[in-house]
Amino acid sequence: MTITRNRRRSGYASSYLVRGLSLIELMIALLLGLVVTAAAGGMLLANKRVYASTATLNRIQENTRVSFELMSRDLREAGGNPCGGAIPIISQLESGDNSWWTQYADGLHGYDGDAPGTTTGTGTAQRVAGTDAIDLHMANNGDIRVTEHDNPSAVLNVTSTADLSNDDILMVCNNSFAMVFQATGLTGSGLKIGHNGGGGSGNNCGNEFQYKRNCTSGASGDAGYCFLVPEDKSVNPNCAKHSRSPATVVKVQSFRWYIGNNARGGTSLYRATLINETGALIPTVADTVEIAEGVSGMNLLYRVNGAANFETATAITTANNWDAVNAVQVGLTVEGAEGALKGGYLAGTNGEALSRQLTHIVALRNKEGVL
Repeated sequence: MTITRNRRRSGYASSYLVRGLSLIELMIALLLGLVVTAAAGGMLLANKRVYASTATLNRIQENTRVSFELMSRDLREAGGNPCGGAIPIISQLESGDNSWWTQYADGLHGYDGDAPGTTTGTGTAQRVAGTDAIDLHMANNGDIRVTEHDNPSAVLNVTSTADLSNDDILMVCNNSFAMVFQATGLTGSGLKIGHNGGGGSGNNCGNEFQYKRNCTSGASGDAGYCFLVPEDKSVNPNCAKHSRSPATVVKVQSFRWYIGNNARGGTSLYRATLINETGALIPTVADTVEIAEGVSGMNLLYRVNGAANFETATAITTANNWDAVNAVQVGLTVEGAEGALKGGYLAGTNGEALSRQLTHIVALRNKEGVL
């Protein structure tokens, strides 16, 4: 009986024996846990960096694509008009060779240095120093038909003057000539556009449309041009040349593309609308629109018809060759811009912000010649 009781007691006690962990085993377990946690954390951070780099490059590509697409549209239309790019554009403004008015006929003008009317500085929408800029001129806003113009001087009869104002810079064109002039008097009921000049009323060099460069004040002599002589009317003796084909009046628009500072501490590509009704060297900036963020640099080169290489704006200006430019090479530097991602997540392996430099060549469809 004694032996049986002792065995029972021994079995009862052994069921309560619990084997614990030693300090060394606990430290090993903690170390293994830290290694696994560190590996998982490292993979998480690496994946986040890969995601950040991919997202940043996608934004760079998107901003580059938007910049090239929208800027190329204006570049292709530079010097354009609804009557065709092959017809000569003749300025009727002042003496026809004013340094600003000439740009309308040239279609474009680039700047390596200062761009008149746009301040270079650090303020919002101010131009970034050391970047190029370009002005583009086109006549594609509106479509007013000429109903009669059987005398070179003073008045165009048209279908509407509703969207026009006195002093607007306009273009009238047909399949022979395009002439840039300033509206000096509009009559809604009579549907007439005045183009007086030469006597202090407006910036036209004379009262009469003239097809010769440069136009002269006063009577046109043997250079008077009539845009639309009706079939049932005889030709006015003052019409040295004339047309019986349809003619159109449109507004001339001017835009400037440049790199400017945005309100978020970065830089962006901007498009500004320019107005210049007086021929001043400094135009009025009427509206400035931010096109794409992260664009930090722009380098523009120009190709003259028949030339082998692209040249700088300074070289084209020195040679007075803007009227012969038929292609523009646009080089953009685009950097990662802070959005949902910030700081180091925008940087590459060298610690610098991710960026790309891309070049695009745009042919001016309204200029003769090919690349």
